[in-house]
This record gives sequence, C-alpha cells and structure tokens, in this order.
Amino acid sequence: MSYTRKITDSLYWIGGNDRRLHLFENIHPIERGVSYNSYVLLDEKNVLFDTVDWSVCRDMLESLEKVLAGRKLDYVVINHMEPDHAACLEEVLIRYPETKVISNEKAFMLMHQFGFHIDGRTIEVKEGDVFEFGKHKITFVNAPMVHWPEAMVSFEIT
Repeated sequence: MSYTRKITDSLYWIGGNDRRLHLFENIHPIERGVSYNSYVLLDEKNVLFDTVDWSVCRDMLESLEKVLAGRKLDYVVINHMEPDHAACLEEVLIRYPETKVISNEKAFMLMHQFGFHIDGRTIEVKEGDVFEFGKHKITFVNAPMVHWPEAMVSFEIT
C-alpha cells in the first residue's frame, strides 16, 4: 500500500510506519511503532534520500514508482547504512538500473562488506561537497559516531 506525503512542490515523503515493533533498537519502548523516513526530490535530476527497513520495503517501492510517475531515478543518497535507512537499496537499484549511489567512503566500505552489488554505480562525497540536481543544491556533512561511524546528513541549501 502506497503512502506518500507532499512536503513541497518537489519533495515527497515515501517512508513507512512499522507498528509491529514495541522496542526501538531492542531497548527503548515505542508504544506506536516506528517511522522509517525516505524522501524523493523531483528536479532536473531525481533523487531518493535513503530507503527503509525490509518490513515496509514493498510500500516504499510502490510509493517511489507513484511519485516518479514514469520519470527516471538518477540518484539515491544513503546517509546511513543501518537497515532502517538502507535495507532496500539493492531493490531500488534492480528496479532503476541507471541510478547512481551517493554516499561517503565509510558507507561504501560497509556496503561492500555487507555484500551490496554497487560497483560502477558509486559517487563518493566528502565533508562540504555540494551537488546541484537542478534548482536544488544539497551539501553533505559527515556525522561520524552520532549513531554509526559512517553517518552523514544531507542539507538542502538552495
């Protein structure tokens, strides 16, 4: 079942809600489950920011297809390699074979260690790099050990 939320004329939330979980990280009680956040930016180049956990992967893929409405997916940005951000990456790449993956060196190292098939499809960003996708500019900021050692954040600076 597709769930989308229009944030702006060019940005959509396509994440999902997992009501089955009662503990976050198997420690912290969560009475109403957890939300997995994934966003699509529609511009001259279309960008997916993170994926979701396997539990809602099918819904996210359906939402992605709906929001793209026949457009090409040019990039997927992976800000963090934990499964609630990246579990569906290979599924996205299977469905959109021309898509390039944008992330940092440590994240790509983890992708290789986890067995992701991304060779020839990577664009490595460093602290402060800026990408223009059309009208929108995104800068990348490393946030190591905020959660995992490869974590980064993406800021829209337009």
